[in-house]
Parts: sequence; structure tokens; C-alpha cells
Amino acid sequence: MLPDALRQPSARLVCLCTLTVVLLFALYTNHVWEDYYITYRSSKNLATGHGLVFNEGDKLHTFTSPLGVLLPAVACLLTANTSDPAALWIFRLMCMAALAGAAVLLRGVAQRLHYARVASFFLVALLLTDAKIVDFTINGMETAFMLLFLAYALWAQVSPGPRQARHLGAAWAGLMWTRPDSFVYIGLVAAGFWLFHDARQQDTTRPKLLGLYLRAGLVTTALYLPWLVFAHGYYGTAVPHTITAKSGIGDPRTVAGFLKKAVLLPFTPADDSNTLAHTFLPSYFMIGGWPPALTIVARAIGVLCSLAWLLPRQRTETRAASFAFLGGHAYLSYFPYFPFPWYLPSTTLLAFVTLSGLANQAAGIASPAARRLISRGLVLPVLTGLLAMAAWITVQAAREQRAQQTYIENGTRRKIGEWLHDHARPGDTVFLEPLGYIGFFSGLKTFDFPGMSSREMVEARAKVTNDWGALIHYLQPDWLVLRPHELARLKERHTDLLTRVYLPVQSFSTLEAVQGLEVYGKPFLAHDASFVVLKLDRKMTYRGTVEEVTSLSPASHLPVEGKEAILVHAPSRMVLHSSIHTATLEVSYGFLPGAYTGEGDLTDGATFQIEWQGDGKSVLLLDKVLDPVTYPDHRGLQFFRGDVPATKDRNARLIFTIQPGATLTKDWTVWTQPEQYAAP
Repeated sequence: MLPDALRQPSARLVCLCTLTVVLLFALYTNHVWEDYYITYRSSKNLATGHGLVFNEGDKLHTFTSPLGVLLPAVACLLTANTSDPAALWIFRLMCMAALAGAAVLLRGVAQRLHYARVASFFLVALLLTDAKIVDFTINGMETAFMLLFLAYALWAQVSPGPRQARHLGAAWAGLMWTRPDSFVYIGLVAAGFWLFHDARQQDTTRPKLLGLYLRAGLVTTALYLPWLVFAHGYYGTAVPHTITAKSGIGDPRTVAGFLKKAVLLPFTPADDSNTLAHTFLPSYFMIGGWPPALTIVARAIGVLCSLAWLLPRQRTETRAASFAFLGGHAYLSYFPYFPFPWYLPSTTLLAFVTLSGLANQAAGIASPAARRLISRGLVLPVLTGLLAMAAWITVQAAREQRAQQTYIENGTRRKIGEWLHDHARPGDTVFLEPLGYIGFFSGLKTFDFPGMSSREMVEARAKVTNDWGALIHYLQPDWLVLRPHELARLKERHTDLLTRVYLPVQSFSTLEAVQGLEVYGKPFLAHDASFVVLKLDRKMTYRGTVEEVTSLSPASHLPVEGKEAILVHAPSRMVLHSSIHTATLEVSYGFLPGAYTGEGDLTDGATFQIEWQGDGKSVLLLDKVLDPVTYPDHRGLQFFRGDVPATKDRNARLIFTIQPGATLTKDWTVWTQPEQYAAP
């Protein structure tokens, strides 16, 4: 069935048009997405015999898509591991072929359902003029394969026959090989066809559909199980570390919360977390620089597509696609902590199926006069306007992505990676957020936030929260790569960290050139146009966090005089692991101003002590009474710097205690984050 459809002249024309559009986009922009290099680092390690790992010797599942990592490895092997650009182009050609296959399959769906020519044309044309679909086909992501297998699944759903279960199972397996969260779309599309089954349209029944899904599921299991077995045996888990790393950001997710989001989604299109409008708009449009009218139109179309399954007398595939569109966006709006644009093309394809189905229904009205009126007066103008908008966005997005590649990817991030490669020592580590280019071209071990390449980062987040300053204190990377606003935020909360521990050594900026560009989406470009590289200047050996805190009231973190401080109400006790390499301890302590100023009862002072315990003995490092009401010089933070006994005792610890005076009144006391420094 399938090969016959591919050999038709119209199918070859669709292939040719698809390949032409994406090839022109690739040649014009040469855009390579940041995340491609995250995955390609593992692909190249596999191709060169170092294993399917990001860091040699560290079996960590640092990619999400099996196909997205294995096919670039094949491409690398085809170049004899001699050319990364050639490997990229080979993978691009694979993705181009996949998108062409998706376009042909969508045309096949329209043919099988006897769509009117106008509906069939716009179904394929919209696919080929969507900015994100075209871009993510050529920029190194696995998106085209997701669209290929989703289109294949739709084709299999409407193609009854003795091989239907095998086709559907193969399509589902392809989706799972592309992205492990594809079960969401598999379940939504299958549920839609089952819920909206129409005996007049489909030569089957709901029980038979369940049997079809069962047989298809067995095929899927047989085809996908080998990867699960390999991943579990190789990494110890089949769950990608990328999923683990992204968890724990934002509020906890629940089934009830997801269902609430799904119900409210069509009625809250302007909500910041609502991704409906994202379907038809360029990547990261919300950062600014695009005409506001586009958002209004995109929201309206998104609401229509999300509610079309409720419209009476619509065909099964239209209602199923609309239902899956709504469910897909409920998933994307609720579960990921950010609406990453490469997640969206799957819902975009479902939107186009919905719109073409609505158009076909309108064009099929029985009365010739009404059909002409609706087709020519409503359907054709609306679809033509939508197609024109999509084409305009794609052209403008091409200009934006060409600038992105020139000024951001090649102009800053790649240069930072190459600079670190030349200036860092083997074994150095780097803390950063944009992992792809910098991680690949530096070749360093990376402590990226939120930790897609680093189990250490995920462990640190579990211990010291998501605060970057606390994470840097804990991990002590040799290098920091920060955007200016990230640097400013850290300086505000962790002044000492960026004035005494890490010092700026190099800056990279193309901001002036970006600000002079005449392109849409310029704020997105400016976001990554400037970076500062900082180097560890004074080695900290502090790698632990506070192990125990007891306080009259719950302890909390807050900035005091530009330093990160821990608020504990006397009497209190705080225990910290003491590194075996420690030579010097530095910490500040004292009262909050509210304890000794203002009206009413004030503090009567407290005793601050630091005790070191190890090797079966204890040493009192600090024993200081502060009475800020009586003695003005006791106000504000007091500074302590002292030597810590040398030890090989791995259980050595520092105990920070505060004893109140005669009363507990307003004993609002603080310790700054203790810093332990290695011996020179």
C-alpha cells in the first residue's frame, strides 16, 4: 500500500517541493540548534569508540531521542570521523527526507479520505511553510522524524487492511524511538479515533479498534523493547537523564492539575503558560520583537483547533486531530517548565489536519450554490491568509536564524567554547546554562543548569536548591560562563563569590552588531549576545552544605549586606562538614538591624561560638559575645577568619552555635555561608 502511494507523480512533486523549501532554508541560514551539539557530543563519542556518553567513562543518558543521537553517529561514521560539518549535512539530508515522507503521507491521508483539492493542497502547503517545522528539520533536531511517524500513524489509522496493525505499530515504535514522551501523542490520537468513531465513515467498530490497538501495541513493543533493554543495561535506567535533570523546577505536577489545565486551556489563551498560540508563531516569539497582531491571530486559530472536536457533524479524523491537539497542548502547557519550541511541531501538524478537515467539511456542503459561497467566500480566503501569514513568518524567521547563527552561535558561543578549549587545563570544569556549543567546542566537563550533562548538578540541586550561588559554592567549578543579567543577579545575592573567589577573565559580545540589525525577534538574539567568562581565583574546599540546623524559629536564607546569610533565632546550632583539605575558615555573623533598632523590647545580646571537632578532640575557634544595643561597634556583620586544624578525619565537622542572653527577645541572628579555603 505505502510504496504505491510514494510512486505516484503527485507524491514525487510533494517530495520535490519539500526538499526545495528546506534545502533553501538550510543554505540561507546554515542554522544549527544549540541542543544539536549536546547530542552530537555523545554521537561523536560513540562513532569514535568512546561509548554513547557525553563524558568519556561516564555512562550517563544525556540525550532524549534515540534516533536523534544514533543517526548523527551514523553520519559521523560515514565521514570516517573526519568532518563534523559533513556529518551535520548528512544528518540534515536524513531529516529532509523524513519531512518529505511526512508531507507525502499527509497527502495520502487526504487522498484516502477523499478530501477536496483545496483542503489537500493547504494541508501540505501549511506544513511546508511553518517556520518551526522548516527550521527544526535542518538545524540538527529530531523533529522531522517525529512528524514523519506521526503522519504515518494518521495514515495507518485511516488505511484499513490486513497490514494495518503492522503499519500502526511501526509508526508508534518510530515515534517512541524519536521521543520517549511520544506515548502522549500515541494515546491521544488513538483515543480520539476511538471516542469519535463513526460507523458511517469507518468500516469497523470500537471493539475492533481496541483489537487493532492491541495488535499494534505488540508490534510497537517488539520494535522499541531492544532500546529499552540496551538503555537499562548500559546506563542502569531507561529514563533519560535529561528528564531527571528538568524535574524539580517549578511547582509539583499532579494529574488533577493536568486535567484542570486541559479544561481551562481553550478559555485562557492569553495565559503565560498557555502554548496554543505558540503553535503558529516563531521560536521564542514571546521574548519580543514580533508584531503583536500575529499573537492575536495565532491565539484565535489555536482556540478554534482546540475546540473543533466539540463541533457537530465533523469527520472522525478532524475531531481526533483536534482532541489530540488540545491534549498535546495541555501536556506542553503543564508538564515542561518552559515551552521549548522543538516540542511544538507535533501539535502544529495536528492543527493543520484539523484545519484542513474543517475546510474539507465546509467545501463539501451539499448545495452547489452554498458550497461555492463558502469555499470561495470563506474557506479559500481564510486558508490563503493563514498560508500567507505562515510564509511571511518563515521568511522573517529565516532572516532571524541567519543572524542567530552568525552573531550568536558562531559569534559568541562557539568562540567561548574554543577559547576555553585553548585556555583551560585538562580536567577543568565549567558552570553554565547554554550547554551545546560551549560544551562541545570546549570539550570540558560541564556543570550545566539544570544538569542535562551532569549527575553532580542534579545531586547538588537536591541538596542546596536551585540557587546558582549555592550551586557554585557546592560544585566549585573552575570556570563560570554567565550572561550579564545572570552575573548581576549573582553579584546581588553572592557578592563575595564574584569579588573574592571568581574573577572575570574574558568577555564575548556581539550585542552592538545585533542591535544594529533590521530583523524581527531581535530581543531573542540580544539575550545571548553577551557572555562573561570567570575563573576560579581562590580555591574553596567547601563542597558540603549545612548538614543540621536547629533554631528557635525555622531557619531561612536571605541576603545581608550583600552576602548570602542563614537566619537562625538563638538559641541555635548549625553543623557543617569540614573538608580534610581546609586550612582557613571565613564567615561573618551578627544581628539583623531589627533586633537592636526601633521601639519596644530589643535584644539583650548573644554568644556566638564556632567549634571544630575531629580526631577525637574539639577546638573552640570563636567565642564572642555581641550586644549591639549597648555597643554600637557590635552592630552589623562581624567578620571571622581563622585557621582550621589539619586532619585526615573525614567525619570532621564545624559546629556553629548561638546562645541567647538573659532573654530570647529579638535574637534575630545570622551566619553568612561559611567558606573554607584550601592551604596554598
